[in-house]
Amino acid sequence: REESEANTATMGEVAGALMRCKWAGDIVIVVVYGYTLLGQGSYLLTLGNSLQELLYTSGMCIYTAVAWGCLVLAVPVILVRRLGESVAICFGNLLLIVAVLAVSFYDISVNANRSSCVDSPLVAPGLTILMVMGAATRVVYSYAGQWMYFEMMETMAKPSDFPKAFVVTGPFMVITYLIVALVGYHLGVRSSQLLDGMPEGIPMRG
Repeated sequence: REESEANTATMGEVAGALMRCKWAGDIVIVVVYGYTLLGQGSYLLTLGNSLQELLYTSGMCIYTAVAWGCLVLAVPVILVRRLGESVAICFGNLLLIVAVLAVSFYDISVNANRSSCVDSPLVAPGLTILMVMGAATRVVYSYAGQWMYFEMMETMAKPSDFPKAFVVTGPFMVITYLIVALVGYHLGVRSSQLLDGMPEGIPMRG
């Protein structure tokens, strides 16, 4: 009975309950959250680089830029204690992403240098298995929020309603990513990074 009532709010706890072994859960926690920590670290580096580009005249080093970024992010991290309290932040983040895409597409379209005839081979020349796997892992990582699913369900009044979220989020993300990729390719972006197609200037730094 104690096992049936075990807390399963994290992937580690679920693994421990399934394997009936605490050390198995500890290993999963170290692997999952260790990998997540590396991913979040890359986001912090991106945030620091963005601040450096925005404040390019200040000569700010990457360490200072990341530190300032952490201080800014500390405010919502401290204030938001439950998942439901992050709804406004999520909507704000969505609007920010839409605004960035709009500015990027506009700037790229205005400065586009497309030829009247563009050859688009079915398979890119020089494509290697490592490039394919690298692109595939980016797609997988975009959807790889599984490590937080149990934690999200733990905060819900009816955890059984959690699968309903995928009815909305799944098709929305696929359609959104596809539109961004197709529009970017149409505008002449030939890189996996949309910003690589933007010329240097205020929109790019913003």
